[in-house]
Amino acid sequence: MKRLIAHRPSKKFMDIAFTAQSWAPTERNGWIIKFSIYNDDHIMLVFTSSYTTQTIIREFEDENIACEFINRVIELDAMEYHEI
Repeated sequence: MKRLIAHRPSKKFMDIAFTAQSWAPTERNGWIIKFSIYNDDHIMLVFTSSYTTQTIIREFEDENIACEFINRVIELDAMEYHEI
């Protein structure tokens, strides 16, 4: 039987976990969007298709670029897989 080895979470994961502020998900055009901010200046976006369960995760430091990416994703057909 294979033994599972416990690993410590990375420093980056711990920083995000302790400083993240998240809001309730919202749905647009078949995409469920989760917004989080951590370290006061990093934006994390998680998009999940309601139809295919494809998940896209991106991190931004610039709010304008994050907004452009949101608009780009919600214009995609959520019923298809996409490479972004």
